[in-house]
Amino acid sequence: MVGFGNTLRGDDGVGPEVAEMLAAELEGDGALVVSTQELLPELAEAVGRASLVVFIDAAMDRPAGSVATEPLEASPHLGEGSSPDVFSHGMRPADLLALARVLYRAAPEAVVVSVGAESFDVGWGLSDAVVRAVPRAARAVMAAIEAAQVEGTERA
Repeated sequence: MVGFGNTLRGDDGVGPEVAEMLAAELEGDGALVVSTQELLPELAEAVGRASLVVFIDAAMDRPAGSVATEPLEASPHLGEGSSPDVFSHGMRPADLLALARVLYRAAPEAVVVSVGAESFDVGWGLSDAVVRAVPRAARAVMAAIEAAQVEGTERA
């Protein structure tokens, strides 16, 4: 599980918040829980070893406090003259999956749990709507993991 976002930009910090909330619960189950400000190429190795990757992020295009889970495919363009942004601050979950595919010949199942954000303004702390959504987002992560287990995959 990878919870990512800038904790100093309001609701953008929801990914790390959910990851930290679930870290203790998932620790003994062989799951790797990562809480980070941004996705980095260095995460490709861990992604490449996983059978399931759950990304948790804030979303600007959803109503504040809403939670959605969507399947995710690797970006089809990495390795084919892709933008240098992939190797800097512009990396997206699909890019990280593609990097794992190119470097490690891995294609883990992946989903994104997104939480609608109210504000990305500079400042510490989540809005009330997003604070209320954190437990729902954590349940969505656990549901994605449980669904993958039913399908015969392992947690990651």
